[in-house]
Amino acid sequence: MGVSDEKVVAVIMVGGPTKGTRFRPLSLNIPKPLFPLAGQPMVHHPISACKRIPNLAQIYLVGFYEEREFAMYVSSISTELRVPVRYLREDKPHGSAGGLTL
Repeated sequence: MGVSDEKVVAVIMVGGPTKGTRFRPLSLNIPKPLFPLAGQPMVHHPISACKRIPNLAQIYLVGFYEEREFAMYVSSISTELRVPVRYLREDKPHGSAGGLTL
């Protein structure tokens, strides 16, 4: 069986600021997915793992943070990894995996 040429899309759920109180006051200024971990924003690690997926066409980050909070990171990671990364904001918090309806 050969490798499919079908394009793959990855979805990473990044949550939102509505309940996360454990990281306050830090999380008041920076979204949790952008907290530094091992020298990179936390969300960078699953994005990098997705880059190894054959035929990866696009990565979607889905959450309830303001789009402006992710704009600069999404632009830089798209350029760095040479794969389109796009942030999709939920209209309201839908809970775990609820944003997949987008």
